[in-house]
Amino acid sequence: MILDWQFASSPSLPLFGEPKWNPGKAGDSPVSDQRSDKAGNPRILVIDDETLIAETVVEILKEEGFEATAVSTGSSAIELAETLRPDIVLSDVIMPGLNGIETGIRIRQIVPGCRIILFSGQAATVDLLEKARQQGHRFDILAKPIRPEQLISVIRGGSGYVS
Repeated sequence: MILDWQFASSPSLPLFGEPKWNPGKAGDSPVSDQRSDKAGNPRILVIDDETLIAETVVEILKEEGFEATAVSTGSSAIELAETLRPDIVLSDVIMPGLNGIETGIRIRQIVPGCRIILFSGQAATVDLLEKARQQGHRFDILAKPIRPEQLISVIRGGSGYVS
């Protein structure tokens, strides 16, 4: 589930509900309004400066039948987005160099219809998201640690933009 965020009253990222993860049911609830691979699944670009996290998320997504690729920096994600043309970008917010918000904005310049889902475990994210929102940018957001069932639910469930 994605949150509707009240920035002034929410000092940290809230927790989410507990949907159950059912591995292997990738075709049960297709994502709408997105480009996709040959099997009809969205192409997902995962960005996290912690390589183990990025690779773990990619493995979870692949088990669900998604086409997923991991990178560890915002600049490499932007470069890859030019050829990959992802449907969804799943990015950590706080990273060295370009943060996830800056990266998402730049990828949307390359792939305007790309859905950006950010995740973070740090309270500093609130200020960064508010600044981006004031500039007209909207993102979905998940709190770390990401549970597989939450991740799959958000990807399949459509948008729930932070506004």
